[in-house]
Amino acid sequence: MYANRTQDHDLDLRIKVAVYSDGGEPEVSEISAASTGAAGGKFFKVVVEKVRECKGCVPEKALQELIENLIHAEFKGVVISVLEGGNVVRISDKGPGIQDKNRAFEFGFSGATPNAAQEIRGVGAGLGIARAAAEEAGGTVTIEDNIGGGTVVTLSVGETAQAPSTGNPPEQPSPRRKYPDAVPKMNISERQQKVLVTVLESGELGPSTVAERLGISVSTAYRDLSVLEEHGLVASVDSGKRVITLLGQDLVEAIVSTWVK
Repeated sequence: MYANRTQDHDLDLRIKVAVYSDGGEPEVSEISAASTGAAGGKFFKVVVEKVRECKGCVPEKALQELIENLIHAEFKGVVISVLEGGNVVRISDKGPGIQDKNRAFEFGFSGATPNAAQEIRGVGAGLGIARAAAEEAGGTVTIEDNIGGGTVVTLSVGETAQAPSTGNPPEQPSPRRKYPDAVPKMNISERQQKVLVTVLESGELGPSTVAERLGISVSTAYRDLSVLEEHGLVASVDSGKRVITLLGQDLVEAIVSTWVK
């Protein structure tokens, strides 16, 4: 799960959704999508409807981010289970798994290819956004190894919320952060914030790609990248493109925290 995606024709774009109720046999549905571009939205719509039917309270923003991350997974043996009256959603697969589960929540950490970034917003940010949204609702997101290989990601709220269990020591503040306690206030516009998030999601890109992704002119994208570089939020590389800095990653995390409140 959450590994580099392959081409559509190499993927089995089907998942199973299992709804458990009253201790009986689960109601299982199989959902398919025509392309990776359509899969995330379709899968999310189906699962959120099942949660609502159960009168569950898992935050939809967190659920959306977790399901959309399947776009750059391998879609191998994916099962999404709705449990505890819709207050727990468990996403499991039989993919290659996640080696460093604590780092998976870091903003900017991604194993996705550039092709994946073109398919879905949130590459490098989705798990962090999901966890922030869950915690805002009093819930948790946990990552565990699946039996026989792959990953299990569990979103829980209320009394069903699990303590984080990743098989690793308790998570410590990441030494990669430049400002672990607070991010200096930056005088950048909302559009420039979106440009910064786009750089994080893409890993490395130039003005033309920013313009295409955000629907702005190349000259505007160039100016916005220059402003971000002046603030130390992005840096130029040998190719002439920009990459996000540690300060930029910290600011994105601060920006995302405002999205989920």
